[in-house]
Amino acid sequence: MIFSGAFDRVRSPTYPITMRRHGLRSLLPLLAAGLVALGTGLATAQQPDPDPVVVKIGDKLVRASTLKRALAGVPKFELNALGTTKLAVLKKYVDEAIVHEELLAEAARRKGALDDRMVTVQLRKVLAGALVRKELGAVTKEGITGAEIQAYYDAHLSEYQTPERVRLSHIILATKVEADTLLAKVLADPTREGWAKLAADNSLDPNTKRTGGDLGFVSADGRSSEPKVVVPLKLVTAAFALKDGDIGKEPVQSDAGWHLIWRRGHVPAMTRTVAMEEATIRELLFEQKQQATYKSLLDRLHGSNPLQLDDELVPIPSISVGPRPVPLGGK
Repeated sequence: MIFSGAFDRVRSPTYPITMRRHGLRSLLPLLAAGLVALGTGLATAQQPDPDPVVVKIGDKLVRASTLKRALAGVPKFELNALGTTKLAVLKKYVDEAIVHEELLAEAARRKGALDDRMVTVQLRKVLAGALVRKELGAVTKEGITGAEIQAYYDAHLSEYQTPERVRLSHIILATKVEADTLLAKVLADPTREGWAKLAADNSLDPNTKRTGGDLGFVSADGRSSEPKVVVPLKLVTAAFALKDGDIGKEPVQSDAGWHLIWRRGHVPAMTRTVAMEEATIRELLFEQKQQATYKSLLDRLHGSNPLQLDDELVPIPSISVGPRPVPLGGK
């Protein structure tokens, strides 16, 4: 024992009483310090590493957190194919996905793979992708607030609240006499085919005569589902007064002429609340924020790395920019 000699002296009858008192008293701090140091050493030795090294491949060390992240990205069915027990799966995965890859990568480095142009290009792409993923990772769907969703909904209210609309077809004639005469023929054969033939043969509207006079779905204000089509309000009022499938019994006059109208159907008014559209709007805002984040990243990089291009020194042949080729069909 380290302190056995001191204890022998303390126990000796020839050792002065004062020394026994003071010597023992002086040893107590040493004993206490020794016990504290011993306890600290034991505690340190027993303290587990929060992220231990689980794989060693040459100089390469793989810690538990790295392996855990790698395993989290592997589909369950792929892991099940590696073995029947947890230990077997782990060993197989480490051997095939980590050890083999690291050995091959190290051998490639030794053989000068980093000097290969294609390898360099792929490395740049991987690094660029890693940076983009890190930047976009800060954007989450959960981070989109209810106020943002409400603001988008309010700005696109027409998409979520649509009025009643009627499906309307018409035939335009120049005079009321012509309109009355043709109306008699329409009522004699009130079929889709009969109407379409009469529209093609008689209507003065060149834009719709080949489509049976179809004006699309028209709302009460005259707006149509067809682009750039606005229907005179007199026709709209008359159409809303009919029932689905009805043909107007009287021609309707407008600045363009006399119209025969056919209400072919209708779509009721629709209102979708912000609660009904929340998931869709959240997805849209998430995509918009990702795009904005990506653009902001590029703008920052361009700002700190200005582009300098000397077009006279670029070693490429001259580029001849001619007229664009005409697509097939002449359109």
